[in-house]
Amino acid sequence: MKTSTINKLSAVLCLFGCFAVIAADIIGIILHEEHNPFKNTISMLAIGKYGWIQDLGLDFLAMGYVALAIGLFTWKKNNARWLIGLAILVLIGADLVMIAEHNQYAGRPGEKIHRKLVYILAGLFFILHILVYPYLKSLKPYLKKFTIWVGVLWLLLAPLLPLMPDDINGAYERFICSLLVIWPAVVSYFLWKSANLENASSE
Repeated sequence: MKTSTINKLSAVLCLFGCFAVIAADIIGIILHEEHNPFKNTISMLAIGKYGWIQDLGLDFLAMGYVALAIGLFTWKKNNARWLIGLAILVLIGADLVMIAEHNQYAGRPGEKIHRKLVYILAGLFFILHILVYPYLKSLKPYLKKFTIWVGVLWLLLAPLLPLMPDDINGAYERFICSLLVIWPAVVSYFLWKSANLENASSE
């Protein structure tokens, strides 16, 4: 299979995962009659008979992160720093799957497992941006500054989540978690465009 084809497929899978997790959140809010998206966190959607919807959305997002790692690996094999960054993309995917598996414990006795996984996710996402931002400019110059800004926003805003009042806790979490979706979606879009340009130039 051609490298450009792998890149395009990886980008499409990543974009699908990003859209799927958003759709799962919206559908979950609609189906859970007692869920208030401003007060209740995303994880609370995973409790009850419709909980599988939210978990499935997270699984698709995890698939998207792993697919993006594969696509970026075939696009560029630069140095140890870059490869560690791609490995972290895979670890984020694995962590998301484990969060999905433990979402049922949100607000319950097993919550400690869930919280630890969320903290690990927060740390991995920040480290990812530190590692990969210099190299993404060759995919699209804009991506270097974009990655820096997302990393800075994550560093400043994510630690404030536990301090949020209960009446806006859910809304703030959704705002913060949008960065987990926006960043891979934007990068995968430009990976897809790059693959298209490569195909066009080879014809």
